Amino acid sequence: MMVRTIGASRSARPWPLAMDQAVAWSLVASLLLLSACASVSPSSGTLTAGQPATPFEQQQLVQARAQAAQGHLAEAATHWEVLSVLRPNEPSYARQLAQVRAQIEREASTELAAARAARQRGAIDEASQHDLAVLALQPDNEAAADALRAIEREHNKREHLGRYARVTLGSRSNKDSLQTGGQAATALSAQRNDLEHAALLAGQGEFDDAISLLNQRLKARPQDAAAKEQLADIYFAQAEALAPRDKEGAIAALRKCLQLQPRYAAARSRLAQLTAKP
Repeated sequence: MMVRTIGASRSARPWPLAMDQAVAWSLVASLLLLSACASVSPSSGTLTAGQPATPFEQQQLVQARAQAAQGHLAEAATHWEVLSVLRPNEPSYARQLAQVRAQIEREASTELAAARAARQRGAIDEASQHDLAVLALQPDNEAAADALRAIEREHNKREHLGRYARVTLGSRSNKDSLQTGGQAATALSAQRNDLEHAALLAGQGEFDDAISLLNQRLKARPQDAAAKEQLADIYFAQAEALAPRDKEGAIAALRKCLQLQPRYAAARSRLAQLTAKP
């Protein structure tokens, strides 16, 4: 999936993308003249009034402006943050940082709204692009990250169902020639798909879905040793995930695990730990 370049279609920027290099340096020099009254404080490491900007400060200033001009707002904000810490009493730095942060917030909100609209239309790839754009602006945005995880889970489920459907259709179209041997091979393939799908769901933390899938399989095949073993493993994994926040839920999962596999040593040990009196 191709992801568009963040900022490539921004309608408003603090500076034009096609800024002439001489003009850019002129702006940098002007800002340096306005803020060229700093020296390094020996106690705090910040700059105070008295001497011109240091080479490091000049470099940060150039990078902040260049990143903003290219639409790389998150990177620009980082440079303005450094400058604001370096010279906390310089109002232009604080002002530029506030402006970039506000622009990030606006653009992230716009991208989130576009992602929601795309999902409602069923345009999943487009929604993913918008969610990725949000994360480029705000790497810790939970809404965008959760949406991408949900898209990935749905993709994996559909991929599994597609494989299962191909196996089923193939067996029906060839049933006259395959007869018993072909039917057995198809059944074995479907069984393996169930186990793979359950493992995939559990690996993504979708324990209830994985457990439901294996319970349906065991309802049809009560003596399926492979399904019982995997279900016990998933109950144990669920217990480990629940233990920090839901002790009773973890204990219940461990007991179900031991009902399936009474000799599951790790589950027995963990159950003893959780039920031990303080």
